[in-house]
Amino acid sequence: MRRATVGLAFALLAASAAAQDRIGVRTGDHPGFGRIVFDWTAAPRYRMEQEGDRVLLRFPDNDAIDLTGARRLPRNLLAVNRTAGAIELTLRPGARIRHFRNGPKVAFDIMDPSGDVAARPPAAATAPRRGGAQAEARPAREAAPAPASGREDTARGPLAGAPPSPPPIPLPPSTRLAFGPAPMPEAPPNPASPPVGAAPAPAVETPRNLAATAAPPREAARATPGAVGPRSLLDVAPTASAPPPLSVLPPLAGLAGPQPIRARLVEEAGQGAALRLPAGAGVAAAALRRGEQALVLLETERPIEFGALLRAPAFAGIQAQRLAGATLISWTLAPDRQLVLRQEGPDWFVVPVPREQPTIAAPLRAEIDGGQAVLHTERPSRVVTVNDPLTGLPLLIGTVSAAAPRQMATRNLAEFDLLETFLGVAVLARADRVALRAGSGRFLLSIEGGAVAVANGTLEGGLAETGMTRSFDIPSQPVPALQERLRSQQASVGAAAPLLRAEPRIAAAQTLLALGLPQEAQAMLRLAVQESPSAARDGRQLFLSGMAALLSGRSAEARGLDAELPASDEIILWRALRVAIQGEAGAAAPGLAATVPLLLSYPEGLRRRLLPIAAEALAEGGQPAASRRLLEAAGEDPPLLLAQGLLEEAQGNTDAALGAYEAAAASRDRLMRARAVRRGIELRLATGRLDAAGAARQLELTLFAWRGDAQEISTRERLAALRRQAGDPRAALALLRETEALFPDRAPALRDLTQQAFLQALETEPPLGAVGLYDAHPELLPSGEAGEATLALLADRLTALDLPDRAAGLLRRAMERLPAGEGRAALGARLAAQRLGERDAAGALEALAISSAPRLAPELIERRSLLAAQAEARRGHRELAAEALKALGPAGDEALSDILAEARDFAGAAAALSRHLAGLAPAGPASLPEPLQRLALRNAVFLAMAGDEPGLAAHRARYAARMARPELAAAFEVLTADPVRGLADLPRLARELNLFRRLPQSLEPLRTALRTTG
Repeated sequence: MRRATVGLAFALLAASAAAQDRIGVRTGDHPGFGRIVFDWTAAPRYRMEQEGDRVLLRFPDNDAIDLTGARRLPRNLLAVNRTAGAIELTLRPGARIRHFRNGPKVAFDIMDPSGDVAARPPAAATAPRRGGAQAEARPAREAAPAPASGREDTARGPLAGAPPSPPPIPLPPSTRLAFGPAPMPEAPPNPASPPVGAAPAPAVETPRNLAATAAPPREAARATPGAVGPRSLLDVAPTASAPPPLSVLPPLAGLAGPQPIRARLVEEAGQGAALRLPAGAGVAAAALRRGEQALVLLETERPIEFGALLRAPAFAGIQAQRLAGATLISWTLAPDRQLVLRQEGPDWFVVPVPREQPTIAAPLRAEIDGGQAVLHTERPSRVVTVNDPLTGLPLLIGTVSAAAPRQMATRNLAEFDLLETFLGVAVLARADRVALRAGSGRFLLSIEGGAVAVANGTLEGGLAETGMTRSFDIPSQPVPALQERLRSQQASVGAAAPLLRAEPRIAAAQTLLALGLPQEAQAMLRLAVQESPSAARDGRQLFLSGMAALLSGRSAEARGLDAELPASDEIILWRALRVAIQGEAGAAAPGLAATVPLLLSYPEGLRRRLLPIAAEALAEGGQPAASRRLLEAAGEDPPLLLAQGLLEEAQGNTDAALGAYEAAAASRDRLMRARAVRRGIELRLATGRLDAAGAARQLELTLFAWRGDAQEISTRERLAALRRQAGDPRAALALLRETEALFPDRAPALRDLTQQAFLQALETEPPLGAVGLYDAHPELLPSGEAGEATLALLADRLTALDLPDRAAGLLRRAMERLPAGEGRAALGARLAAQRLGERDAAGALEALAISSAPRLAPELIERRSLLAAQAEARRGHRELAAEALKALGPAGDEALSDILAEARDFAGAAAALSRHLAGLAPAGPASLPEPLQRLALRNAVFLAMAGDEPGLAAHRARYAARMARPELAAAFEVLTADPVRGLADLPRLARELNLFRRLPQSLEPLRTALRTTG
């Protein structure tokens, strides 16, 4: 007996411990159905009752079931609630449910609605299947009457703390399905008889898709149980009385019901399509946006017929969902649109308008009173609880009976979010203790067992006036509240199934950003991607990762900021911040100036990180007013000293700016110190307090104040520019070469600056030093005309020092370093010209030969042909040279005239030069350019030497009036004047003799100029 007593005690203790175990719930989405699983440790006996879209699950111990895991609802499941003695599932209209066991676990699959659900006959009218029992039709539950204006109606999160729901209407015994090894007491049947014409409940499906169909009483007694899952049996409870067959029902009785609301598509003047809802007098409403969906809640259960609205682009995908005492209308709303609601008699008008258009509704006035939030509004009606389509959390919507004030912006708190609305009040409950009640002229928002805590004692804040739009949940709360919120979110992560942790991790990452912990937020988002592959494609996760990378100083990893998300002011703000960090203040300033109120609304930990970036970009980008607003809102803060200096400099206050820079240079922030010193040097240089050399010396002292990133590279580039400006290009070249060695990945970007410093050094260094510099860095010589011109200049400088061989060697080495092509051919032509200048015809022809290449440009071919002809003429092969030049046509006439003049064929030389001059001289009586005046004078010499008086007369008539330079005109007049024929020409002869005496002095400047340019 004693042993039996001890054994019984142990058994009772074990049973008590088992009873205290919590039963977890998991949810998931699958192709074609959603699933909810109850993780029992031992196979329970359970019963499922279905009435339309409402399913009751009765387990042995419903209180042991922890519904926390059901916050994220699977597809086709609209709500999971705990009711008296049961777990209530609200299905999507038309969805079907199936259930089965997997060991001790019990799973329920909610199947997508079939395409032929509407066409299928009611279950009570179908012929009975073998082994089935017919479900009895149940009356539809009547809508609860709307509350009076003065009463209080409460809605809460559905998992804990909710008031008990009305007792469920049980199905007739013929539709109760009991499962499990042990019997359970039956609930007493509902004594009320079903009204005539009530719609029959859909059949409950077993895992074998055997519908429970109706059977006559005698057949029901012989119904055979069907197996459901492993070790489960389908038991059909006996029927006390069978319902009357449908054949005795009055005709069309099943069509009885409330008159539908016929929605209308109307045109609004200047706005386009609008929705008209003749809901009736006194019907309250609410409206808001959730993601890409517009939600309009009407406090009526009357069905809605949309008609032409189904084809209207402005209301794409419009549909209605029937709730308890209300109807939720949803459709896709463009990101740049908002809704305006107004009443005209018994009708509600819903008008989509541009988001920037001001609305007539005033901001909702909210205040904290006694630990609860008081939301003042006109004619509040009641509170309806729905599931948020974005997060799956409870969404408490307060409806109003008039176009009352709206909540202008979302306010995020630790346990709930007060959402932006177009009408009414909407609260996203993050905790089960959140309650929203309708009162007289107000809604009361409270937390059971706690108080509503905000940072500044008000829920309105700056966003209420400006209407800033947000994309993320970054609550503006004190640090203790944020830490408590983070602990709650971390607990949610731990409680969620491994594949369902992406959402709680994304929520936790936003709180980490609010605390100013971007590295931790980035790590949290990486975990979300590792655990859930779908999170890698989630636009919110990508954008939040970009935000965290940007705040962590890793702007190269902020590519997530390009993720496609609906437009909002918050998206604009963060993309503008990225542009500002990249150094493009002018491009970032407009976006930052437009979102200043949103930035100021951020919590302190995040705001302090962003304020210096934004204030500096606004000051540099031409937005001083917005920068001043940020600085005044932040107060005296050392990290903002640099921004203060930039603002003073932008407004022309030099002394104040220099003072702010000096204060910033004394701070402990190394980066700000380096930037402040550089800004001070630049300001002194711009105001004349420093020259380029002095600025270079001071900037060189700060070169090692900040190392290793774009800031150091920028400082080095600026120092090189100052050294070039101060006349020290060789030092600039050395600095840039060092920078290329320190930052190899930046070498291509620095190549242009390095080549410019190299070319300037070649031009300014002494000739021999320039040659040595070129020999040390030949790879820095740019290709094309710039490099060729630099080499030609250097060669000319060497020639001027009587070092023609050094010049030729320089050109030859440069030519030989180049591959065959136009560059090598051009340098070969330059070397050939230099050799001809030294009367080395053989060297010129050799240079042309070793630099020849096919398919050269026509201009280069012409230039090389002229040089070859001149070299052949210099070697005595004038006939060969003349033939080659004649083959070139007008391009070879000038060189041909020189060769013919050297052969003393002045008539041929004059003819060739006349053709050349006629092709170059502009039409009209205008003066000739000076080079053409020289050619005209030269041609006059050839004509005079040839004794061609008619040619001289024609030449004088054509060009005498166009010779503008006096000394050239005088010489031209002497050469082309008529010969002396008598005593009358003696005065003219005397003038010409005097002119000939002065001619050498007049032409000496021309010869000097020719030697200098040659």
